[in-house]
Amino acid sequence: MSKLSTAARVAVAVSLVVCLQVLLLLVFAWSASRSAPHALPIAAAGPTQQVQALVGGVAAQQPGAFDVTVVADDAAARSAVTSREVYGAIVLGQSGVTVYTASVASGAVAQALSQGIPAAVHAADPQVPVTVTDLVPSPADDPHGAGLSIAFLPLAITSLAAGAVIALLARGRLQRLVALLGYAVAAGLLCVAVLQPGLGVLTGDVVANAAVLGLVSLAVAAATCGLAVLLGPGGIGLSVLVIFFLGMPFSGVTSAWQLVPTPWGAWAQLLPLGAANTAVRSVAFFGSAGAGGALAVLGVWAAGGLLLAGLLRGQPLRHGGAQPTEVADEGELVSPGAVAGS
Repeated sequence: MSKLSTAARVAVAVSLVVCLQVLLLLVFAWSASRSAPHALPIAAAGPTQQVQALVGGVAAQQPGAFDVTVVADDAAARSAVTSREVYGAIVLGQSGVTVYTASVASGAVAQALSQGIPAAVHAADPQVPVTVTDLVPSPADDPHGAGLSIAFLPLAITSLAAGAVIALLARGRLQRLVALLGYAVAAGLLCVAVLQPGLGVLTGDVVANAAVLGLVSLAVAAATCGLAVLLGPGGIGLSVLVIFFLGMPFSGVTSAWQLVPTPWGAWAQLLPLGAANTAVRSVAFFGSAGAGGALAVLGVWAAGGLLLAGLLRGQPLRHGGAQPTEVADEGELVSPGAVAGS
């Protein structure tokens, strides 16, 4: 009977793993295979009639694909790209067409614009010259942006693990808070050391980059720890489900969230990894332009997690043996026997 019971438990465990595998494949592969622009912001400048014709043509050929903002001139178009208001810009001039991109914001979008716009212009008039200028290119050591995109994966996994470990091992509320803040500082410093001087994946101010990477680490770890304190072991699972399973494939870290199926891409920007993608790129490459909303999202997740971890006594997280009891005033721990005997 015990052998049968063990075999049944193994079968259930394997079945759950297979179901999880199918879910992961479905979510990650579906979001990637259904990639298409949805209200992707771009700018256009030039003579009024030509720009209106361009906007109308784009809307007719790909309804809802692009959100075209008409700007005054070439300088305004460049500014819109470098301030992260748009992913790219098209300037119609007397001497030809100029396409501005920012490959570090999204290599996929930059490639689509730099190839698609010239092809469309030349199809209409092969004699019109088209110039493509990458205003904010990817670093020389990471020309395709793959290094930064993949960096969010280990950052997410290790921060989830850190939050779970702290919830399991920290003895009291004060220890949780100190451990979470210490992890965030260490993660920010070490990650920027690897990604910036080490690999050349990041540029910009080292201190600012370390700060935003530390905030990303804190947001994920604190949320995981806080949910574990609130809900017990199930809180860790909930954190992994929301932050990783839902957050990672729809975050847009490998493309742009406007290329992710709607409404998942927009919703993912309210999760730590979606906000992390925007915040890190804005701080590292655009002088923090466009980072405000993403930093606010990360701050809310970090603050919420810290509040849960610091204010709640917590659910039992370890099996076997008596659970320690906190002393409310000092955050110290004493055994239940000592409390009973006092």
